[in-house]
Amino acid sequence: MRRNLRVEIETALEGGIPRVTPLTLYDLLVPPNFEIDHLCAQGLAIAARRDIYRIEYRDVTVRQIHEKGGIRRTIYQTPIGSLSEVQQMGLYNAYCPLEHPIKQESDYRIAEFIVNHTHYLPRFSQFLEEKRKIADAGIVIAHTCYSPLLDIQIRWIGQERFCYELTDHEDALMSLYACLRTKQREMYSLVASSPTRYCLYGGNIVPEMVGPDRVRKYVLPCWQEFAEVLANENKKLGVHLDAENRLISDIIAESDLYFVEALTPPPDCSISVAEARKMWPDKKIWINFPSSIHICPDDRIRTTTRELLEQAGKRDGFLIGVTEDIPVQHMNRSLSIILQTIKEYCR
Repeated sequence: MRRNLRVEIETALEGGIPRVTPLTLYDLLVPPNFEIDHLCAQGLAIAARRDIYRIEYRDVTVRQIHEKGGIRRTIYQTPIGSLSEVQQMGLYNAYCPLEHPIKQESDYRIAEFIVNHTHYLPRFSQFLEEKRKIADAGIVIAHTCYSPLLDIQIRWIGQERFCYELTDHEDALMSLYACLRTKQREMYSLVASSPTRYCLYGGNIVPEMVGPDRVRKYVLPCWQEFAEVLANENKKLGVHLDAENRLISDIIAESDLYFVEALTPPPDCSISVAEARKMWPDKKIWINFPSSIHICPDDRIRTTTRELLEQAGKRDGFLIGVTEDIPVQHMNRSLSIILQTIKEYCR
């Protein structure tokens, strides 16, 4: 009898003890033409992050130009001026930024106009259709956006320029932050009314770059507010925290986040599963299996898997995920070993 992988995931996320610790893989990380059915038959679950809303701009004309080499140029035309960004198609049909919208101080005013004229519209029926398609083979989680400060850093300015802008144009940057903070409250309410139980809110924080003080002052309040809005509708908030989180471990502990997703244990980052369980006893931990181990010899993959399970202790509130791409030549081997080791450990 085939396992109900959705139930096992939900059991773990609700703090229960699943029959077997779930192993999930982002569906978007499955390489083209890669045969995955045999891994799913062994217990590999699909984790699908899907939009729960769509964005519509009003009084803003958006024009996209596709160029050679997978280049996409997007122009945002407003009554007070225009912004443009350039992206290039990368792996798994994901666009990578080559040029960000904000290039000079005067661009902040235009960015604020765009934000103020952004509207969130539901995609509930599409989300439910995704749940129907995945069925019991995994779970579909609502995926939203970056919190305001991270949105500015990653989407509007870029990592390197962000560091300079905090000094050169801090007032303009923080004005845009306040604008985004106000606008995202509309999104909070929409998601709270949606047909999801679990929601991811941004992440990808690099604490060494953003700084723990800024995370506490500008990111934590957004987590708290969104978590409260969702909790009022019995929904759960998680954040994709896949970097070196030791600098902000106390902030995570203080937060009302329900689950921490993509936490990456050693040897890739420094917080072990045992430490995470001790530091955040009230949070569900959904780790990213350390990516560097996938290319290691079989025995190292087995040993690492057992160590992760042993450090987790009881199976309650603990899941193993794969949130980074695996070299295709190692994918079948590594996932098969992890699945077999989990199965043997959980007997």
